[in-house]
Amino acid sequence: MRHLLRGSAAALLVLAIPAAAVCQTPLAPFTADDMLKIASISVRDMTEDGARAAVTVRRPIDNASTDHRRYGDPTYLAPARVALEIIDTRTGAKDTPFKELVNVRDAAWSRDGRRLAVLLAREAGTADAFPTTALFIWDAAGKSLTEVKPAQPIALNANLTWTPDGTSLVVALRSPELDRDARATFQRLTDGPVIVHTSAEPFLEWDLLNRSARTRSVAVLDPSTGAVRPLLPQGRISSYQVARDGSFMTVMEDVTTRTDYDTIGGTDNNLVVVDLASGDRKTLVPAKDITGLTLRWSEDGRWFAYAKRGEIFVQGIDGKPARSLTPKPKADPAEVKEPAKPGDNEKKEPEENFSPVSFSRDGARLLVTSRKGWYVLTIADGSRKLVVPMDEDEEKNPRITAIGWSPDGAAIYATWSARNQWERGIVSIDTASGALTPLVRDGRIYGGARMARDGSRFVLTVADGDRPADLYAADARLASMTRLTDLNPWLAAKVLPRSELVSYRDADGKALHGVLRYPASYEKGKKYPTVFELYETFFDNGFNARAALLTNHGYAVFHPSVNLVVGRPGEAWVKGVTSAANRLIEMGVADPDRLGVHGTSYGGYATALLITQTDRFKAAINISGKVNMVSFYTDSPRLGVRNTHAPEKSQDRVGGTLWEYPERYLEHSAVLRADRVKTPLLNITGDQDPNVPASQSREMYYALRRLGKDVEWVRYVNGGHRPPNSADESIDFERRIVAWYDKYLKAPLKKKAGTD
Repeated sequence: MRHLLRGSAAALLVLAIPAAAVCQTPLAPFTADDMLKIASISVRDMTEDGARAAVTVRRPIDNASTDHRRYGDPTYLAPARVALEIIDTRTGAKDTPFKELVNVRDAAWSRDGRRLAVLLAREAGTADAFPTTALFIWDAAGKSLTEVKPAQPIALNANLTWTPDGTSLVVALRSPELDRDARATFQRLTDGPVIVHTSAEPFLEWDLLNRSARTRSVAVLDPSTGAVRPLLPQGRISSYQVARDGSFMTVMEDVTTRTDYDTIGGTDNNLVVVDLASGDRKTLVPAKDITGLTLRWSEDGRWFAYAKRGEIFVQGIDGKPARSLTPKPKADPAEVKEPAKPGDNEKKEPEENFSPVSFSRDGARLLVTSRKGWYVLTIADGSRKLVVPMDEDEEKNPRITAIGWSPDGAAIYATWSARNQWERGIVSIDTASGALTPLVRDGRIYGGARMARDGSRFVLTVADGDRPADLYAADARLASMTRLTDLNPWLAAKVLPRSELVSYRDADGKALHGVLRYPASYEKGKKYPTVFELYETFFDNGFNARAALLTNHGYAVFHPSVNLVVGRPGEAWVKGVTSAANRLIEMGVADPDRLGVHGTSYGGYATALLITQTDRFKAAINISGKVNMVSFYTDSPRLGVRNTHAPEKSQDRVGGTLWEYPERYLEHSAVLRADRVKTPLLNITGDQDPNVPASQSREMYYALRRLGKDVEWVRYVNGGHRPPNSADESIDFERRIVAWYDKYLKAPLKKKAGTD
């Protein structure tokens, strides 16, 4: 047994029973019911001194049912019930402002850390009612909760920002009439009785409806009286942020005139500056100059940086033009270029392209990255210093992600992990010398790290890789870490799998990594039925509930990585997954005659493609995955351009439109190669899935049935992209997955001809 009783309870048990009679309590299996009880935590905000954190804790069982028929309705809120907790990061003491589960839309501490503003959404009581917001103030000293009655309704998508003196909040407001109009539009697009779509309109109807939630105003709200003072009139507002000193606000004002097919939810925004005292506003940068750019702001809100054509530009709110800090070298027109000589294979070094990351606290310096490494740029003169050099071969570099600058700008903190093993942690990078100092480094997973504004403390999640994460606090050097939560203590009595990082090479010889989870009762030297769960690339482990369930049923579970290539993604799955299977067979873990494969969404698509190219898998499950790239191409009305964008520019990696590469769309449509499938296939869908319509699995089901193949199709009539839509359905869903594998991977193997 790997889990032992710990603490005082264990000690008392040993003292009360004679030594000869002491026996270890057997661990219980991890079940489908248990999957719904896993708790996860999110930090919503932290005081500037890091002394208190407002966190939310969520469990799947509390949010199992959604009305997927209302997807795309701006007036509908899917369940998001959580427990709100206030944690003292110094002592671990907890306060629970609300005794019931609530839907937290936003939470913000006042500058002095004495008060927490919490914006809740209250679900509509009836089908024809609208969700509303409620604003509360929690007093840290008195541990009291007070509801604020604002003079006008706060928008569901409002952000809460305290003014520096802590007397007021900047919020977004939204008129109930707007919600009524949005509901009417939704009903017209779904219920009719007559629905007309026309290309004469500049927007796709659902695209325009989705944007309607941006129509709101911005105001200053006095929480003591509920009075509001307008700052910005009603309009389409993408985002707003208040300057550190509270004197002005920057606003991204949506001025989009038509649907953008190049970017999902693509938006043209004017950058507007609003004086908070007078309400005066001015357009700082028109949309045409910043569309498609990601702006990085200084803490004081007076500077922003962006990358354009690989150059870093900075601009201030003073209205002066943007200035390049990394100008491209200009070609000398007098320079005569010599013609290339035969046999001259010397490659010209590509230009260095930069991306901005974050400003130092004083706004004087900027962290930027390129393929050569991390640089610190000085804003005044554009000088730059390489602080973290990178190898040209990306696979030789560790994975590093910036957390933030120290208050004095002397260091940059970052998460760090090795490329070839589970060695992870947090490092400090000296901005003067470039020295990289590991603050903590081991095999654990560190996530969501937040540094207190005064630099004294960190709050972060930590997990051992096989169990869910918990929240920890640490000092500035991470020399000591204090565990603040024990979210899933009941898991100590459950059997959980052990994980291992496995290296292998695909059919092209490219080095890849995957995550293996051993059967719960693994015995070295014994071969096990093995299930491969597909998505894209896997490296880190982390708790995986379905893997825990399958390993408790005697399966090894492997999450393989593949080398996806634009234009030929289908090849990657057969090259990478079959190579991964060979590796596990070589290790003596996988039984070559008992291999299964499944995936959800993109992983379901990969699964369907894979079994048209190989018969090595004896069972397969496609969960909400597409099988026909032609019929899928434009079949996403409530998602706008999502299903055209995916193959053209993003995840599906076809690399162009249906009319540019019709052959690629056909090659990646598993249904057109259904006659090659020899693997029994289970399709699972939700009838209300707006992402991958259930009709995709219907096509595969009828094709395989017509061809006399072994196929089954399970439909959750009220389900969405994650098919189940209740606790009972979720349990049914997971049990069906196990049953399908049990049927084909655990049944006695048929003897091969010529064997005894």
